[in-house]
Amino acid sequence: MSTPVQLRIATRIHFILKRDLGEGINVAAMLSDASEAREVLFVCQASGNPELVSLARQYVNAGKLAKPALAKSDAPQDAAWSRNTSGFGVSQAAELSAPEESSWRSATQWLRRSTSRVAR
Repeated sequence: MSTPVQLRIATRIHFILKRDLGEGINVAAMLSDASEAREVLFVCQASGNPELVSLARQYVNAGKLAKPALAKSDAPQDAAWSRNTSGFGVSQAAELSAPEESSWRSATQWLRRSTSRVAR
Protein backbone atom coordinates (compact mmCIF):
# COMPACT_ATOMS: atom_id res chain seq x y z
CA MET A 1 0.00 0.00 0.00
CA SER A 2 1.46 3.35 -0.99
CA THR A 3 0.51 6.78 0.21
CA PRO A 4 0.42 10.09 -1.66
CA VAL A 5 3.52 11.10 0.28
CA GLN A 6 5.38 8.02 -0.99
CA LEU A 7 4.25 8.83 -4.54
CA ARG A 8 5.64 12.35 -4.23
CA ILE A 9 8.95 11.08 -2.81
CA ALA A 10 9.29 8.35 -5.47
CA THR A 11 8.68 10.94 -8.19
CA ARG A 12 11.39 13.19 -6.76
CA ILE A 13 13.78 10.21 -6.59
CA HIS A 14 12.97 9.43 -10.24
CA PHE A 15 13.83 12.93 -11.46
CA ILE A 16 17.00 13.23 -9.37
CA LEU A 17 18.28 9.84 -10.63
CA LYS A 18 17.37 10.84 -14.19
CA ARG A 19 19.32 14.09 -13.76
CA ASP A 20 22.36 12.54 -12.07
CA LEU A 21 22.61 9.10 -13.69
CA GLY A 22 20.72 9.69 -16.92
CA GLU A 23 18.20 6.99 -16.10
CA GLY A 24 15.06 7.19 -13.98
CA ILE A 25 13.01 4.55 -12.20
CA ASN A 26 9.60 3.04 -12.74
CA VAL A 27 7.61 4.89 -10.07
CA ALA A 28 4.57 2.61 -10.35
CA ALA A 29 6.75 -0.48 -9.87
CA MET A 30 8.43 1.09 -6.86
CA LEU A 31 5.08 1.82 -5.22
CA SER A 32 3.57 -1.59 -5.90
CA ASP A 33 6.53 -3.96 -5.46
CA ALA A 34 8.44 -3.99 -2.15
CA SER A 35 11.55 -5.61 -3.67
CA GLU A 36 11.71 -2.95 -6.39
CA ALA A 37 11.37 -0.23 -3.75
CA ARG A 38 14.13 -1.84 -1.68
CA GLU A 39 16.53 -1.84 -4.66
CA VAL A 40 15.79 1.80 -5.49
CA LEU A 41 16.36 2.78 -1.86
CA PHE A 42 19.70 0.91 -1.84
CA VAL A 43 20.78 2.85 -4.95
CA CYS A 44 19.75 6.11 -3.25
CA GLN A 45 21.72 5.31 -0.11
CA ALA A 46 24.79 4.18 -2.06
CA SER A 47 24.78 7.19 -4.38
CA GLY A 48 26.39 9.52 -1.85
CA ASN A 49 23.95 12.26 -2.82
CA PRO A 50 22.65 13.73 0.46
CA GLU A 51 19.30 14.59 -1.12
CA LEU A 52 18.76 11.00 -2.32
CA VAL A 53 19.80 9.61 1.08
CA SER A 54 17.31 11.94 2.76
CA LEU A 55 14.54 10.99 0.32
CA ALA A 56 15.20 7.28 0.90
CA ARG A 57 14.84 7.82 4.65
CA GLN A 58 11.66 9.85 4.14
CA TYR A 59 10.19 7.13 1.90
CA VAL A 60 10.75 4.48 4.58
CA ASN A 61 9.28 6.72 7.29
CA ALA A 62 6.23 7.52 5.14
CA GLY A 63 5.59 3.79 4.79
CA LYS A 64 5.78 3.32 8.54
CA LEU A 65 3.27 6.11 9.11
CA ALA A 66 0.75 4.63 6.69
CA LYS A 67 -1.69 2.64 8.76
CA PRO A 68 -3.71 -0.18 7.24
CA ALA A 69 -7.41 0.55 6.83
CA LEU A 70 -9.58 -0.96 9.52
CA ALA A 71 -12.14 -3.52 8.49
CA LYS A 72 -15.71 -2.29 8.68
CA SER A 73 -17.70 -3.70 11.54
CA ASP A 74 -20.89 -3.05 13.43
CA ALA A 75 -21.08 0.17 15.36
CA PRO A 76 -20.56 -0.34 19.07
CA GLN A 77 -23.84 -0.64 20.96
CA ASP A 78 -24.51 -0.67 24.70
CA ALA A 79 -26.98 -3.53 24.82
CA ALA A 80 -26.20 -6.97 23.43
CA TRP A 81 -29.56 -7.20 21.65
CA SER A 82 -28.92 -3.97 19.73
CA ARG A 83 -25.61 -4.95 18.12
CA ASN A 84 -27.17 -5.70 14.74
CA THR A 85 -29.18 -2.50 14.54
CA SER A 86 -28.33 1.02 13.54
CA GLY A 87 -29.50 2.48 16.82
CA PHE A 88 -32.60 3.98 15.24
CA GLY A 89 -34.79 0.92 15.43
CA VAL A 90 -34.96 -2.40 13.69
CA SER A 91 -32.50 -2.72 10.81
CA GLN A 92 -34.64 -5.06 8.76
CA ALA A 93 -38.30 -4.58 8.07
CA ALA A 94 -40.67 -7.22 9.38
CA GLU A 95 -42.12 -9.51 6.76
CA LEU A 96 -45.62 -8.59 5.75
CA SER A 97 -48.35 -11.14 5.40
CA ALA A 98 -50.46 -11.17 2.26
CA PRO A 99 -53.55 -8.98 2.62
CA GLU A 100 -56.84 -10.79 2.87
CA GLU A 101 -59.08 -10.19 -0.08
CA SER A 102 -62.65 -9.38 0.61
CA SER A 103 -65.41 -9.97 -1.88
CA TRP A 104 -66.01 -6.30 -2.63
CA ARG A 105 -62.35 -5.83 -3.70
CA SER A 106 -62.23 -8.78 -6.04
CA ALA A 107 -62.27 -7.79 -9.71
CA THR A 108 -64.06 -10.99 -10.63
CA GLN A 109 -66.90 -10.03 -8.31
CA TRP A 110 -67.19 -6.67 -10.03
CA LEU A 111 -67.40 -8.34 -13.41
CA ARG A 112 -70.06 -10.75 -12.22
CA ARG A 113 -72.13 -7.94 -10.75
CA SER A 114 -71.84 -5.76 -13.83
CA THR A 115 -72.78 -8.61 -16.21
CA SER A 116 -75.78 -9.50 -14.08
CA ARG A 117 -76.97 -5.87 -14.16
CA VAL A 118 -76.51 -5.62 -17.91
CA ALA A 119 -78.44 -8.83 -18.49
CA ARG A 120 -81.52 -7.47 -16.67
